[in-house]
Amino acid sequence: MWALRYFSTLLFRPSVMHIQRFLNTRGGRLTLTSILCVLLITVLAYDVMLENFKTLRYKYQAHRTRYICCNMVGGLGNLLFQYTFTLAMSRRFNMTMVCETDQIHKLQQIFTVPDCANDSKGIRLCFGEPAIKNEYNIGYDSKVGNLLLNSDSHFEGYFQSWLYWIKYEDVIRKHLAIKSNLKTSAKNYIDASLQELGIKNRTAVSLVGVHIRRGDMLNGFFRDYGYSVATEEYFHKAMAYVVKRVAKPVVFVVSSNDMEWSRAVVKETNAVFLVNNTREFDFVVLSMCEHFIMSVGTFGWWVGWHIQGMVIYYLKPFRPNSELSRVFTNDFVTTFTYPKWIGMS
Repeated sequence: MWALRYFSTLLFRPSVMHIQRFLNTRGGRLTLTSILCVLLITVLAYDVMLENFKTLRYKYQAHRTRYICCNMVGGLGNLLFQYTFTLAMSRRFNMTMVCETDQIHKLQQIFTVPDCANDSKGIRLCFGEPAIKNEYNIGYDSKVGNLLLNSDSHFEGYFQSWLYWIKYEDVIRKHLAIKSNLKTSAKNYIDASLQELGIKNRTAVSLVGVHIRRGDMLNGFFRDYGYSVATEEYFHKAMAYVVKRVAKPVVFVVSSNDMEWSRAVVKETNAVFLVNNTREFDFVVLSMCEHFIMSVGTFGWWVGWHIQGMVIYYLKPFRPNSELSRVFTNDFVTTFTYPKWIGMS
């Protein structure tokens, strides 16, 4: 045995020394790095393949839960429509709703939305299915509403109609309750703003939220696609309508992405202009008003849904015969607009 160990030492010592010298060169270090990268990729690929195999095996189990998901894209209002549609369909067909983490976290910044992004198998299964698309984004699409779902279902679209989820509205109101800490911050902001106007008692006035979206709607894609913006005449008419029907003095609370134009339109001395706030904070402040005047877009739609008083909406959100007009249903005034809202132009 001693002889074997002796000859092994003679045989491998030069090789080890050679390798050490090689690794001290730039080429040696690059070679070692490449080998380590290949090993790492192999390990990661194995993990992915193993997870895919587990998912595939789970997919064909006879009595597993069925999943439903939707590509959630766009701004806050769009995300809310997509979320409520998917939630309602999951309740209707006794399915498990799964969501993408980034998008659901945007809603959880404001609302008490439960987590639906923690089922990795369900997410892979559902988003791996071909997408079911709606023909009409705005208003009730009966082809979608009449679907019967008995397998994993992946949706893509905007689904902007209260008719998809009205039967589950009580559940939806619980999910979309605004977080208490945000309501407290908004209340303090409102109280401080009223103090600046010389109003010491919040209950002495009626707050009327006004959302004026212009900016982006006047340029590029939105303009060419066919979006319209609410006119100065509309806002004056809507404000006069509310003032005439409210017993208390009115304070207008204005949120806009074109504040210069908005200040020129809302000239009342009793007005609070929301500046330098986040989109989320403006939403909460507006939702705490008694009444609301919206312009265009879905952000204002969901503020209106949170308000119990009068809600006035703009009747002409698109240019006739534009590309945008084709994604509105003919009955959008009744199937997109929430019941009892008041339309003006």
